[in-house]
Amino acid sequence: MPPPRRVLLAVLALPLLGCGGGGDEPAPETVEMPSGLTAYVDQSRLLRVTRTAFVRLVDEPDRTVTVTRAEVTSPRFGTVTWTGEKSFVNEADLPFEMPPGRCGDGSDARVRLTYRLDDGPERISETTATDRYGAVGLFLDRDCAAEVLGEAATLELGEPRVVGVGRASVFEVPVTLTPTGERDDVSFAGFEGTPLFRNADGSPAADHIPPVPLGPDDPPAELLLRLVPTRCDPHALAEDKVGTLIGVRTRAPGLSPVASFFLPIGDERRAALRAFFSTHCRP
Repeated sequence: MPPPRRVLLAVLALPLLGCGGGGDEPAPETVEMPSGLTAYVDQSRLLRVTRTAFVRLVDEPDRTVTVTRAEVTSPRFGTVTWTGEKSFVNEADLPFEMPPGRCGDGSDARVRLTYRLDDGPERISETTATDRYGAVGLFLDRDCAAEVLGEAATLELGEPRVVGVGRASVFEVPVTLTPTGERDDVSFAGFEGTPLFRNADGSPAADHIPPVPLGPDDPPAELLLRLVPTRCDPHALAEDKVGTLIGVRTRAPGLSPVASFFLPIGDERRAALRAFFSTHCRP
């Protein structure tokens, strides 16, 4: 028995209802970056111990900018994406985790923004995000130095210890660099000091030791990092941002003469180093 006519009409109408008023918004239009909106890439001193950087957007006109997506691209670290919804009138930061950087030149990035101006439609624009203070360039150069030294040697840290007492005490960390045999043109060129700590006597300080070669025929470099506070005034530790970031100076063709990366001491050693500051400087 055939179905009633009204049932057939209802069934035939279903696809039409699905294709009708679905309310799909059109894809955002790609336009030139609006006048007055500028992008930068940066990393503050507060973030230096992390891998967090940010895109800073600065807008001069008196209007509201709402950003929902930012794709940050660089030949030195690839592409990372920020998503969310951030509205601002003058300035806003879009944080992202920096992927491992590669050796190379330049530190500016390209940013592809999805955004709205006031109550306008969503749009997409691309622009260059300038590394105006050079912080991202330093970040990438540290990654490059770490990559180069990692090709030549494995780095191993021993347990920290404090020798001596009071103002005569020294914080020591054994460091071993074992050549991998992969490169014959890389050398260790010493540890750098920080605003909070300096190399004590007997420590292989940068600019005070000859480079230690890390070639296939070289033995493991057994090093002893020895640190003491640079100063003991009450505000030194409280105001510190980068005092536990010990630079490892690296020499290799193509690197800057002062190329370095931060010794990966980890959170426990970092806490021990800061505790040492307090005990060393105690009246």
